[in-house]
Amino acid sequence: MLSPLHFLGRLGKRPLLIKTEMDEDEDRRKRRREKNKVAAARCRNKKKERTDFLQRESERLEMVNSELKAQIEELRHERQQLMVMLNLHRPTCIVRTDSVKTPEDEANPLLEQF
Repeated sequence: MLSPLHFLGRLGKRPLLIKTEMDEDEDRRKRRREKNKVAAARCRNKKKERTDFLQRESERLEMVNSELKAQIEELRHERQQLMVMLNLHRPTCIVRTDSVKTPEDEANPLLEQF
């Protein structure tokens, strides 16, 4: 289908101005599309970089978490060993004369946790 502007090309100078304006509009549209295309590509790249960064950070934090859990287990084991050592030492502990409390009288916060 032909636009009404197509027929104006034969009538004189005015239709040429309209055609020039149409070309300018088309050029503006092309420039805008090109800018949008570049901006969209930049946005996609930035999103991908962010996703990659978050993935790496997630993996790093999972490793830190595993290391901390292993450290917790080691500390629990060490605590248990120290508790056994303390309980084995308690019967042979010498009571100080300047203290009115004996080791049996003192509250043991470590033993209270069990």
